[in-house]
Amino acid sequence: MEIYYTTKIAGRAGIIAGWSKAPGYPSLLAVALNPNAVGIYNEEGRPLDPNNEANIKNVRGTECAKMAWHPLLPLLAIGWKDGAISFWNAEERKLEEDSKIHRNTISSMAWTSSGDRLITGDENGRISMWKTDRLMRPIHVVAYDEPGAIIRHIVVGLPEEVPETNSQVVVAFYVADCGDHTVVKWCNDQGYSGVVQEMAESIHSLVHYPERDQLLVIGSSCTLHVLGRDEQLGAWVTASKMKFATGTGEAATGLQVAWAGNHTLASASEKDNVVRMYNFDTEDNYVLNLEADSGLVSRVVCLAYDQRYHLLAVGTTDGRVMMYKFNEPSERAEPVLDLAKCWEMQPAFFVGNRALAMEWGPFPRLMVVACSDAINVCRKTMLSYKYRDGVAIMQVAVDRVVLENMEVDPQRPPGRLQLQDMQLLGLDLSKGLLLVWDGERAEVYKVTETNDIMAASQFETNSRCMAINNDSIYRAAEGKLEVVNMAGTVKQTVMFDDNHGSPAHMDVARDFLVAVTNVNIVRVFKVAGREAKPHAGPAPLCPPELKSWKVSSVKVNTTGNLVAALLVGPEPARAVRLVVWCAESNSHHVHDFSTDGRVPVGLLWDTVEPKLLVVQTAPTFNDSNLDDRNGADSHVVDVAIIFVDSDKGVLLQEYQPIQQGGATACIGSAAPYLLTNKKSMVQPAPGSGGFQPFTSNVSKVLMNSFIGMQDSDDKTRRALLDFSFSLATGNMDEAFRSVKAIKNPAVWENMAHMCIRNKRLDVAEHCLSNMEHARGARALREAKTIEEADARVATVAVHLGMIEDAKKLYIACERYDLLNQLYRACGQWDKALEVAEKHDRIHLKSTHYVYAQYLERGGDLTGAQKHYEASGCGLVEVPRMLFEAEKFSELQAYIQANDSRELILWWGKYLESLGEYSKALDCYRKAGDSLSMVRIYCFQKEWRLAEEEVGNSGDQAAAFHLARQYEAAGRIAEAVRYYTLSKRYSHGVRLAKVHELDSDLMNLALKSTPAVMVDTADYLNQKGQHEKAATLYMKGGKLSKAVEMCFTAQLFDVLQHITDDMTPEKSDPTLYNRCAEFFMQFGHNDKAVKMLIAAQQFTRALELCVEHDVPISEEMADSMTPEKNQLSPDERNSVICRIAKVAKRQGNFQLAAKKYTQAGDKVKAMKALLRGGDAEKIVFFAGVSRQKDLYLMAANYLQTLNWHSDPELMKHIISFYSKALAWDSLAAFYEACAQIEVDEYRDYEKALQAMREAAKYVGKSKSEDRDQRLAAISDRIAVSEQFVEARQLIGSNPTEALRVCEELLRTIPPDSQDLEAGIRIGDVYALMVEYWYEARQPMEAFKAIEAMRRRGIILSPYLDTRMVEDIYKALGVAPDMAEDRRGPANLGLREDDNAGFVEEELPEEDD
Repeated sequence: MEIYYTTKIAGRAGIIAGWSKAPGYPSLLAVALNPNAVGIYNEEGRPLDPNNEANIKNVRGTECAKMAWHPLLPLLAIGWKDGAISFWNAEERKLEEDSKIHRNTISSMAWTSSGDRLITGDENGRISMWKTDRLMRPIHVVAYDEPGAIIRHIVVGLPEEVPETNSQVVVAFYVADCGDHTVVKWCNDQGYSGVVQEMAESIHSLVHYPERDQLLVIGSSCTLHVLGRDEQLGAWVTASKMKFATGTGEAATGLQVAWAGNHTLASASEKDNVVRMYNFDTEDNYVLNLEADSGLVSRVVCLAYDQRYHLLAVGTTDGRVMMYKFNEPSERAEPVLDLAKCWEMQPAFFVGNRALAMEWGPFPRLMVVACSDAINVCRKTMLSYKYRDGVAIMQVAVDRVVLENMEVDPQRPPGRLQLQDMQLLGLDLSKGLLLVWDGERAEVYKVTETNDIMAASQFETNSRCMAINNDSIYRAAEGKLEVVNMAGTVKQTVMFDDNHGSPAHMDVARDFLVAVTNVNIVRVFKVAGREAKPHAGPAPLCPPELKSWKVSSVKVNTTGNLVAALLVGPEPARAVRLVVWCAESNSHHVHDFSTDGRVPVGLLWDTVEPKLLVVQTAPTFNDSNLDDRNGADSHVVDVAIIFVDSDKGVLLQEYQPIQQGGATACIGSAAPYLLTNKKSMVQPAPGSGGFQPFTSNVSKVLMNSFIGMQDSDDKTRRALLDFSFSLATGNMDEAFRSVKAIKNPAVWENMAHMCIRNKRLDVAEHCLSNMEHARGARALREAKTIEEADARVATVAVHLGMIEDAKKLYIACERYDLLNQLYRACGQWDKALEVAEKHDRIHLKSTHYVYAQYLERGGDLTGAQKHYEASGCGLVEVPRMLFEAEKFSELQAYIQANDSRELILWWGKYLESLGEYSKALDCYRKAGDSLSMVRIYCFQKEWRLAEEEVGNSGDQAAAFHLARQYEAAGRIAEAVRYYTLSKRYSHGVRLAKVHELDSDLMNLALKSTPAVMVDTADYLNQKGQHEKAATLYMKGGKLSKAVEMCFTAQLFDVLQHITDDMTPEKSDPTLYNRCAEFFMQFGHNDKAVKMLIAAQQFTRALELCVEHDVPISEEMADSMTPEKNQLSPDERNSVICRIAKVAKRQGNFQLAAKKYTQAGDKVKAMKALLRGGDAEKIVFFAGVSRQKDLYLMAANYLQTLNWHSDPELMKHIISFYSKALAWDSLAAFYEACAQIEVDEYRDYEKALQAMREAAKYVGKSKSEDRDQRLAAISDRIAVSEQFVEARQLIGSNPTEALRVCEELLRTIPPDSQDLEAGIRIGDVYALMVEYWYEARQPMEAFKAIEAMRRRGIILSPYLDTRMVEDIYKALGVAPDMAEDRRGPANLGLREDDNAGFVEEELPEEDD
């Protein structure tokens, strides 16, 4: 159990105090001292300098007004009443001061969270910002003045980011109290400030809301104003307002507010004894009722909340400080509707007077409470206890102890000791002597057999660690261990090396003392005689990785060879480890309890078995077991039973709870008992001479391993201990040897339990055989088939009654299915459902089902119904259950509520069986069961309603039922109609044949089965309806019979329809031949061809096509084409060529080309395509064939088309000639291109390019006249180049251009053709005429025109008629334009075959 020790700092102490919270530095408390000083104290409330309590003094004699510790450094800022600001460095104990900025009393002071800035305000309206240099001296940054105002309630807001400089601007808020009005303002460290809002009343508190960056302003009327920034308006506005339920006047003066978690504000006042909580995020509100929680009626006067550890301290009017801890609800658990249940009350403590202010220290064990009479330094520590030599001594309060002798018989009432002016720091006990000390003095008391405690001696000592053995007292001192007598006189001094530190922890067991220094060095002494003699050590207590951890508790066993200690890790985790040091091997064994969700809080060695260690643990809650906190007592105390072996290390046996009956601590161990601080009433045995009944503070709890063995003798107990230790270390031979003489089955059962806890099924099997436990032995054999070892052990544990152990084992191996079954067998259905819901969802529905059966057997039909529904079997099981229980009204209500079709149908059938047809119809109608409705209508002879239902629903089953009813009633036509609607066509055919309804018979038969079709066909054949009969024979699969009937009745269309549906693979070729003969006999040659093709008589089919000009389709051609494996390649190609020839004669050139291609004759295929004239297919075929002759044929054909207006055709022609290497043809094509450019477009530049290409390809030619053609083309190129040059010079150098033209006219003979010359002579004359016309020399133009006439050149293709008329008109000559218009000038194409291109004549081939 933990209690708060309180140290009062009275006398000169004021009411201003504060803890330093800098991480990594000692915890220091600063207290304002009257009249002009500040004192620094340690965690225990002792002055840091014992010789000078006033560490910091103001030489000007003014009092301390405010103080604030730096959040990250040991730096204290002090504001004095004369306006001076002092910075005190706790490490160097150096003071720096600035008295120039403020000239009046400092009224408010606050550090930023990062410690970059200190904001101070005074009563003269000045607010300043400070920073520190590297020597922690104050440096002023900026100041603002509010004349006539008092600065109050400075709070720091969120910093503003400056992206340009990657820095932050500090923002602070404060209240400027001007007396008649109050203003809330802001300022930053860049010299800017502004108004947040003006208030019409004085301000009680100003709180920053960091999660939303808002301000909470509490006015004197107890009204809360929530102020927030409006980004659009750029100003602060009131987001919301509310009124505290504390009243006004004096009650408002006593209002206290404090944050109590994220978004949650706590408020209280002296008006009542509750703390009100309001969550700004969820808008939830609730109260913590002190009277309901503790039974007290005192009022609340002070609040303090620790954000790090979620602790709320509540100070009351009677000097009590109450504690609440907030346990965050698990997100995976059910939502907590009343958040007040999440606040767990902690032990309270007294400070003696009304609290004025409270502040948490850097750790939750430290707090300072300022009262009117003193400053109270409060620290939480564990109560001390000791069990030795059969006597238990316990601390029950700060200054009270209780002592009991557990070995005297009869047991005597406990002895009690009330200490005077002493707050107990520690205690020890040895052979009738009790030692207590408080760090200032030590007192020794004698204890009698009747538990009387009498003072023996006392002496002054400042030692904080002491122990006693016999009449020697051992106390720790600086660098040494002193042995003193009962008067405090030193008898012996044991020095410690400087590098080993000073003793900080000691413990005595029997005749051995252990001392652990402040640097974790351990030494063991034997203290049986007058002096302490070294026994083991010095050595490191812990491994190197734990060297920096602090020892919180240390114990030595009764043989002095094992030392156990608890080590606490650094902040903030403060992890705790158990370390056992073995003196014999100088080895360390470390154990971490956090893996089991526990933390060790105390430890002790057993006084009987030196290898048995008992560690008291408390639960911890993390993400893995957070859900357990809400369902379990957070004060559960377990002890871990551990064996320690020098080789095997720490061997954890089990966890045993000891909290039953109110026990909170284990104070001793004497196997087979644990001693706890549980109170119990002792009734002395009659006639024993005992005292009156009394209350004992110590109770004996039997260890689980010894349950049932409390009455056994010492030998048996010793054997069980040896068995347990050997079992834990794995020494089976020694284990069996230790218990081989035991015959008691109860002992074997106890050992079987030990085997289960140690998971040794091999040993458990031996124990079960000695117990003669047949069921357990069988379970053990069957468990061997289970894969998981823990599950095997748990299965056996169940049969041994170790239910809790089995549960833990199933959880450890994650066999939640078996755990679920165990909970079911134990009747713990809630836990079974919880396990299934969270971990075993595959069995969730089955668990609900079994639970529902259990509830049904117990008569709880409502609960059974709920779980049947959860199991997914509700629609079946709930009606059955209610029906068997004859709960018909509940059954009907359940069916109506569920609206299940199956249930409604079931209920309708039940009503129908009772004869309630109208209700049954309603059920069937609601369920949509048309068949059942029609059945009832037919039973009631409501034929019209039945027909309407069938028509509306279209239900085939209902239609069939109605048809049967009509048939039974003799209404055949209606029966046939509804048989048709129900698609039961065979029944309709049957009726139609019987009643000769031939009009309906054919349609019904076609929809029926093949057998019915054939039967109907026989019937129709007998009646002479051959066409219908043949069709039905064909549909029914009787093709031969259908064909014979077509032959007989000459049914050509039907026969054709039959043959179309026939497939060669499934039909007889003879049948096709007969059909072909039949068609040819009556002149249906096209149909006969198809039959011959189906009969694979391709030659005959072709002959028939030629003879009677039957068109061959592509499908017919493909059908007549033999497969590659049917004939030899030559024979197959011959057949394909014959098909192609016939197709070609019929004008189907594309099909012919396809077949020629299949036969491998691509030349004929190309000729067929050329006959077809499809240029696109010709180009494609030539491209994929890749043959020179095909390229040449394709190019020649493409030249017959309008290639000069289609660039793509020109590309194909050039490409094909190039691929065919036909250079002469390609050159001729380029010459034709050149001539086209001249004749059509007069574009001599492009014509010149074409002629150059022609010359290039003529040069590649291998023909005999290559040189002649190349010379002719070269001459034409030269002439063309001269003419092109003249055309280019006519604008810049006309004289030269005209000279070139005249030279050309002289060079070209008058009788030469244009094609031979390379240019048109008319174009030369036209160039000259146009120039002279533009130059306004009509005579020269006239001469040129006349020269053209003399050469016989027609003017119109070359000269504009109007231009000629203008020229003649200018000379006064009448134009003679009547000569024959021969159209365009002669292109001069050569008439011989080699000069140009000719269309290729494709002779008709008779192949």
